[in-house]
Order: sequence, then structure tokens, then C-alpha cells
Amino acid sequence: MQDSLLTALMFVILLVLFLWKSAHKEGLFSFDKGYTNVLKGLSAIVVVFVHVAEPHHNAFSKMVMSFGFVAVTLFFMISAYGMQFSVNRDEKKYLSHFWRNRLASLLIPCVLINLCAALFGLYRGISGKEFLLALTNIPGFVAVLLQYCLLFFVVMFLHWKLKLKFTICYALLIMGVAVSSLCLYFMSHSEISAQMGWCYERIGLIWGLLLFLFLPYVANFISRRRVAKTALLGASSLLLGVAYIMNKTVFFYGEYLLKIILGFSIILFLFVVTQKRNYGNAAITHLGNISYEIYLSHGLVMRIVGLYFPNLSSAAFLWLSIALILIFSTVIHLLSAKLVALARNS
Repeated sequence: MQDSLLTALMFVILLVLFLWKSAHKEGLFSFDKGYTNVLKGLSAIVVVFVHVAEPHHNAFSKMVMSFGFVAVTLFFMISAYGMQFSVNRDEKKYLSHFWRNRLASLLIPCVLINLCAALFGLYRGISGKEFLLALTNIPGFVAVLLQYCLLFFVVMFLHWKLKLKFTICYALLIMGVAVSSLCLYFMSHSEISAQMGWCYERIGLIWGLLLFLFLPYVANFISRRRVAKTALLGASSLLLGVAYIMNKTVFFYGEYLLKIILGFSIILFLFVVTQKRNYGNAAITHLGNISYEIYLSHGLVMRIVGLYFPNLSSAAFLWLSIALILIFSTVIHLLSAKLVALARNS
């Protein structure tokens, strides 16, 4: 009980940071960089809880783990929206430097953290082969982003060079993500794991594209009659959550469709609840800025904490791990930001 309360205190502090210096905002829902940065930071903390080892679980951390797939879905949603927004603003310039910019942003932090993991493994006595595997590791969600980058670039290049209609481009992007998701799901009981392929979460890429296309309609829906929609979406998320718990072992309907619809409902609920304020104090902005590094580094940091402090209570383990993850991610972010800038300007 004590561990659960101490862990919950972490999220109380996050809520305070979330609201600190926020101000009431007039107008319609806006999916701007400041707002998405806050969402990325909070999502990153939720994802950390998903990978906490069993000995360090408590009742509250297990509850947070249940929302891990929603956090990753949201992260993919923001990524797809941002890419579509950027290409729409200046297609030729964006696509001309697309791979240099994308690979630098995605892979430089990954390589730096892989190097740290490989060196730590070497210190622990791993073999040369294991060292190389650690050095070249591409995490699952990075692989999903790289896959989408390839699909996105090919489709948008066809639009740029062959004047392919935008409606066809959007259809190809949606179909590409949907087909990959379904294929991974149906192969989940073979040698390829659906979980490793992020088959549910990658649907967030579709949500991001659709949000870009229909933002005025979505903004109007979210911004009107907020109290009624908060109650409606809260109730629907609760009912869908119960339905998913009862049916999550049911092939396709429960395992796949219900999970995706539940995630969509929770994200809409989050948008309705948070959309009437401006956010972005220094602390929560920094958390958003280092969110990618948190995704990449939390497994390594928690593994080290578990090795050197095996007898910590679950709350102490989580507090220490989060603190070290934030420090390590900040260092990697500062270093990688300079390297990314150099790569982009070369």
C-alpha cells in the first residue's frame, strides 16, 4: 500500500507540473508544438512503467502499465501529424532533406545510447558478438518510425514528381499502415511477434494523418459542449475498458479491434479534458524535449538500477530509476542535439 501511494505521488507531482503556469485559452482545439510537446513528455513517463520488472511492480504501477499502449499510440500520432504538417508547408524543401534530417534525428540519439549500453555490457563481460548486437540495436518503436518514414517518403515523392493526387497519397499511407498492422497481428502466433511489431500502437500513425486532414472538424467537435463530451467519452472509455478486459483473449475482435478503439477513445477523452488551456512551463517543456531519449534509455537505466540495487522497494526503485532516466536522457539529448544540428547542416 505504501509503495502504491509513493508511486502515485510521482503522478501528483507530474500533474502539478502539467498545470503549473498554464492559463485558460480561448478558441478551438489546437494541436500545436507546445501542446504536443507536453503530451510527449507525459507519454514517455507512462511508457517507462510498462517495462518495470515484475519484482518492482505495485498496484499503482500496474494500473499505469495498462495505459502504455495508449502512450505509444499517441507518440506515433504526433509523429505522423508533424511529418504531414511539415511536408504540406514546404514539400520540395522538406523532401529534399528528408532522409538526412529524419535519420539524424532518429538514429543519432539511438547510437549514443547503444554505445553506452554496449560499453556497460563490455564492462559486465559480454562477448564481442553481443557487443556488436548491443551497438546496432534498433528498438521496436524506432523501427516502426523508420518503416513509416520510408512509406511516407515514397508516397510523397510520387506526389511531388508525378503529381499523384493527394487523396490517393493519403489512401496509400493509411492502407500501408493498416496492412502492416493486420499482417503483424495475424503473424503474432508465428515466429514474428505482434508485440515487437507494435501492431496496435502503429495505428496511431493513421490517427495522426486523419487529424491533420480533418483538424478543423476535430477541433470543432472537441471544443463544443466540453462537459457533455467529457462525460460521454469518459463513460465510453470506461465501458470499452471493461469490454476489453473481458474479451482481450478473443481472437481479433477483443485482442485487436477493441484495444485499438479503446486507445482512440482514451486519446479523444484526453484531448477534450486538456484542450482549453495553454501549457508549457520550463519543466514540462524539457520533459517533452527529452521524451525520445527517455523512450530509448529507460530500459538500460532500469536494468542498471536493478543490478546494483536489487533489494529496493518498488517505490524506491521507481523513484530512483525515473530520476536517473531524466538525468541520463538530458545528457544524451544535449549531446545528440549538437550532433543532429551538425548532421543537418553538413
